[in-house]
Amino acid sequence: MKVILAGGSGFLGRALAERFSSTGYEVVVLGRSALPNDYPKARFVAWDAKSRGSWEKEIDGAGVLINLCGRSVDCRYTDENRRLIINSRVQATKILGEACAAATNPPKTWLNASTATIYSDRRGDHPSHDENSEELGHGFSVGVAKSWEKAFYRQDLPGVRRVALRISIILGQEGGAFPVMRRFAKLGLGGRQGSGSQWMSWLHLDDWLGIIEWLLKNEQVSGAVNLAAPNPVTNAVFMREMRRRFAPLGIGFPAPAFAVRFGAFFLRTAPELVLKSRKVVSRVLADGGYAFQYPTIEEAIEDLSAT
Repeated sequence: MKVILAGGSGFLGRALAERFSSTGYEVVVLGRSALPNDYPKARFVAWDAKSRGSWEKEIDGAGVLINLCGRSVDCRYTDENRRLIINSRVQATKILGEACAAATNPPKTWLNASTATIYSDRRGDHPSHDENSEELGHGFSVGVAKSWEKAFYRQDLPGVRRVALRISIILGQEGGAFPVMRRFAKLGLGGRQGSGSQWMSWLHLDDWLGIIEWLLKNEQVSGAVNLAAPNPVTNAVFMREMRRRFAPLGIGFPAPAFAVRFGAFFLRTAPELVLKSRKVVSRVLADGGYAFQYPTIEEAIEDLSAT
């Protein structure tokens, strides 16, 4: 089967390219640029993620299209960065939709990245959001998610199964939030962040790969799917596990909310990435029988500390 991977330069895309290549799929990575050894087992095809072009011939006849395009949200939310964050997601999704609509033989399955931050901030003992939740949030990040999914469903594509991947925090060695939090813990800064009561929905990288493979096999699944482990934890619990594994003597100084906001300015990032409460699980995966390799944060961090 031929898999088209748009936006495969991040650690999630690279992990997918490696997994698919190792299992015998033909993998084509659409990207702006690549070094010779970036994708040793995949074929790289250049595109600008904004306009149609010769890259479209790769879409025609492919079995699967996976789109992970989007500028990193780990930045200050200036007006310019907000524009880049939204446009990089919407433009790439829109142009892929147009290519699918024009194809004689469009992909049978299209998985498109979205984000679990689309749901409202939920705290305390209230039940987790799942795919049936109608309580979507407000603000910039939620607006990005809504625009992203609107662009995804914009084209009429009969015969193309579409799944919006509402992705939570992915924990892996090679990128994302985990290496940063591990470094903080090793420096003795692994205490709770803000109040510590905000929920964190998360997913081990191995389950990220497992769920993508599961979605490709389960052709009855379409629509929004939350990519999150079944046991979200509070920030205080998450940081406790990080201290237990990585902190000197298990000690970590907390960072009150004002300190998070102050530090975020100098780190050129957005404080809401730490302070927002994301309490999300997946009813689709539970009802469909997906078996998580790492269902608890203790198991996930233990594995990541051993590799």
